[in-house]
Amino acid sequence: MQKREISKADLISCQYQISVLRDNFVPMILDALGKVNTDKVWAKTGKTGTIYRGRATHVVDCVKACFSHIFDDSHPYITVTATFFKDNSDLMLTDCYIAEDEVLLNDTKKTFYVLGRMSFLPLGIKDYVAHQKAMEALAKEREIVVTKGHCATDFAGDVQDMFAFLNDVLAYGNEQLDDYVVNVSMTIYGAEAVK
Repeated sequence: MQKREISKADLISCQYQISVLRDNFVPMILDALGKVNTDKVWAKTGKTGTIYRGRATHVVDCVKACFSHIFDDSHPYITVTATFFKDNSDLMLTDCYIAEDEVLLNDTKKTFYVLGRMSFLPLGIKDYVAHQKAMEALAKEREIVVTKGHCATDFAGDVQDMFAFLNDVLAYGNEQLDDYVVNVSMTIYGAEAVK
């Protein structure tokens, strides 16, 4: 796989954890992680989570793949919590690579219903409200249910639409801002996931 070192403008970093309401959660999580093709991102898994760095589309693709691989409709109580981060510091150039192309390696087709929460936090600016509204508008364009809340906005929809929406938010952030953080959680919650 051809890779090149990347510029700060290209880089997205994501740290995420998956939680499973089941006794054998460790092998389930490790199995799902092992099925993710990470050839187009820099990846590291530790005891408390996994980090991916690379093009936003490839990073989101890997997180989506892990979340989808762990889905089990016989016991669907699973949550992914992720922090996506971009800044222009030289520190972001440590341990990062990006693929030359944008062809996805984890074309996960599973569909299931998820509940989500997202906070879009521009860094170094005083007025973030316009960016929050832009995030909500991007969700509505994909017909995702939006419920405004304190500290975060709630979303609900199909997992395919939710991750496409996440890609939209990161693309917006890359176009509009130098530094930002997106905190997101998605939960597969019982019978609602498999209706």
